Amino acid sequence: MNYRHHFHAGNFADVMKHVLLLQLLNRLNQKDKPYCYIDTHGGAGKYDLSKAPSQKSGEFLSGIHRLIQLTAQEKKTAPETVKHYLKLVEELRTQDGQGAYPGSPWFALKGMREVDRATIFEMQPDVFQLLDHHIYDKRAGLHQRDAYEGLLGVIPPKEKRGLVMIDPPYEIERQDFPQLIELLKNAYAKWPTGVFAVWYPIKDRVMVDRFLKKMANTGIRRQLVCEICVWPDDTPVGLNGCGLLVINPPWKFAEQARESLKWLAPYLKMHELGGSVVVKTTVGE
Repeated sequence: MNYRHHFHAGNFADVMKHVLLLQLLNRLNQKDKPYCYIDTHGGAGKYDLSKAPSQKSGEFLSGIHRLIQLTAQEKKTAPETVKHYLKLVEELRTQDGQGAYPGSPWFALKGMREVDRATIFEMQPDVFQLLDHHIYDKRAGLHQRDAYEGLLGVIPPKEKRGLVMIDPPYEIERQDFPQLIELLKNAYAKWPTGVFAVWYPIKDRVMVDRFLKKMANTGIRRQLVCEICVWPDDTPVGLNGCGLLVINPPWKFAEQARESLKWLAPYLKMHELGGSVVVKTTVGE
């Protein structure tokens, strides 16, 4: 596979995904019992935005860079969940340098408690070596394994509670993502009480609508869609926006997600007609 997240680290889609990831973990933290966090495509764990891949794409400039450049007064207006995200980003920048940006595994381990546990998959050998170098935490088990077969082997976890973050490279997941739908159906059948969060790109609205309709027809209950579009839907730029499909969203997560995305949208939009936000339940109880 040719996908390398180094080119996209810190872009608007990363900002959206990581803010919502921290919110999901925060909601799970409200109960005393431990849980397991599972990341199906962990990536390198950390990224350096000052290095060639990120500098070549420049995507971070319209993502995390915009938020870092906000005034103290502007940051003060952010929801607490966004403030927490920015605080963690600044923590890593102070520790590793001003070009540092965390990946999902790093954010997750910061958002979890000591009693919780993580299982992180990454299939690409060179990226896994970076993950193994960057993530050293007794709570985390790292696996060089294809998540499409690995996930079903680790659920349900012994904790019985938990969150699965699914963010594939979308190289084989073409059209309306049939492989992803099949994985979710099988995973949900094994662990119907687990929380599943699936990040997806918005390049073609018709394709996304087909994906969400097919997901609604799976019989899986409690599906919540969170989307942010920084360009209008019909703009041919490659990535107009992104979404997070959450199965079994925790209590009050939808309200928090809506508040955070609405605050972020004006700062991340790339067009005067961009910056649209949708948070809606597509399948109820």
